[in-house]
Amino acid sequence: MKSSYKILLGGLALFGIITLATSSLHYDADGADEYGFPFNFYTKVSGYSLITKQGNTSTDFSPLALIGDIALAFLTSWLILKLTNKFNAKKIRSK
Repeated sequence: MKSSYKILLGGLALFGIITLATSSLHYDADGADEYGFPFNFYTKVSGYSLITKQGNTSTDFSPLALIGDIALAFLTSWLILKLTNKFNAKKIRSK
């Protein structure tokens, strides 16, 4: 039960860290923000046409990509926990 909480909290923390570290926040420069790694689950794009003198903003959200990103974060957290437990067990046996 304790390892389940570690996987849950580790997965959520890993998801947050990866999302913030890989987000493309260039809305002021080129008019586009993108969130998500390896799948972009949220994109916001804005632009202005000099010919029509109109601006437009578009947002795109993909729930499937969000689920995929979260699943990969939980899988990575689970693998880290298993490897940590394996190395800790080897240390105990060698003593």
